[in-house]
Amino acid sequence: MSQITETENKNLTQKNFYKAGVTSSLLAFVLFLVGITGIIATLLQITINNGWFMQLQDNWLILLFKMNMGFQANLNVINIIDITIMALFCVLFLGLYTALKKTSKIWSLIATALPFLGIPIFLATATAGRSTLLIAALIISIVMLRSNTFSKLTAYIGIVASVLLFFAGDIATAVFSPSAIIALIITIGYLFWMVWLLLVSQKLHQLGKI
Repeated sequence: MSQITETENKNLTQKNFYKAGVTSSLLAFVLFLVGITGIIATLLQITINNGWFMQLQDNWLILLFKMNMGFQANLNVINIIDITIMALFCVLFLGLYTALKKTSKIWSLIATALPFLGIPIFLATATAGRSTLLIAALIISIVMLRSNTFSKLTAYIGIVASVLLFFAGDIATAVFSPSAIIALIITIGYLFWMVWLLLVSQKLHQLGKI
């Protein structure tokens, strides 16, 4: 009887992690979707005067895009939108760890730990830490390739998105002069990341119903 109860509690905990992962991934998707308006506004040179909306719009990836398009953007600031996104990824990766720990417990744990480490690093430096989300997504997507839980499509989209955003976004922006090509690559990676979030949320939703 106690074993049955323990199993039921374990299954309930797993389902709660999956459900939390679904919610956090969808919320992150919405925030990234709002960020798309920043790309559109930059390309069309539209000025948005709503302060709150601009704060929601300007996550660090959008700021990287704007910098490469030749616009003024300050990455060295602690903003609520980036902290919120990082917190959502912490919750999301708890769900992903639950789903993928049987495939690779160590690498899933490393990927899950990175967003949690990123928040205090970001708060301490106001610059570093946000890239941990990209590295975590890359690692967990590679783990997905070895699992039967997530589709290969989801894994490959996550890998491509993370690689584009990390190397073209973070690294290339720091090393090279502002470039429209880098901005384009960031945009492609950004869109792929949004698709990845939707695919991940769909699978976690399915797992939460089993």
